[in-house]
Amino acid sequence: MRRWPAALALVLLLAGCGGGTERTAQPPAWQTPSPTAPAPLTAQEAKGRYLAIVAPYNTALEELQEALKAGRPWRTVRALARTVAATNAAHAEQLRTTVWPAKAQAPVAALLKENDLALRHWKLAGEATSAEALMREIRAAAAHDGGEEATKVRATLGLPVYQKP
Repeated sequence: MRRWPAALALVLLLAGCGGGTERTAQPPAWQTPSPTAPAPLTAQEAKGRYLAIVAPYNTALEELQEALKAGRPWRTVRALARTVAATNAAHAEQLRTTVWPAKAQAPVAALLKENDLALRHWKLAGEATSAEALMREIRAAAAHDGGEEATKVRATLGLPVYQKP
């Protein structure tokens, strides 16, 4: 009977449970940890990125303005307001998630604050149940068009002033 404890100790020792040095797992050399935050864009990258982000929103706004000038039916304008709301939300998200150069961060933040105010009205315009409600929400959104803030962003990035059609 005395053999069992000795045999058990030998099995445990051979199985690696008998103590000794502890090994820690090292990640493979090819697997480097990812940085916690991406580097800010360069000035040149920021110019191109800003223009690419705002282009769909600007296009949607221009189409809405053309429809209003042409006197299109309010339901057509409402559908265009939905497109403006969608592109507004998308461009805001892209502006938020881009790491802008330090000098552009404050103007972009100001633009986003104004954008958030306008977005609420663009969504309501896209859901309007009458021509009056539609126009009320479009006017409210236009009051927060972010034009002044966008001009500051463009100046900070070295871009020309946006020319409305």
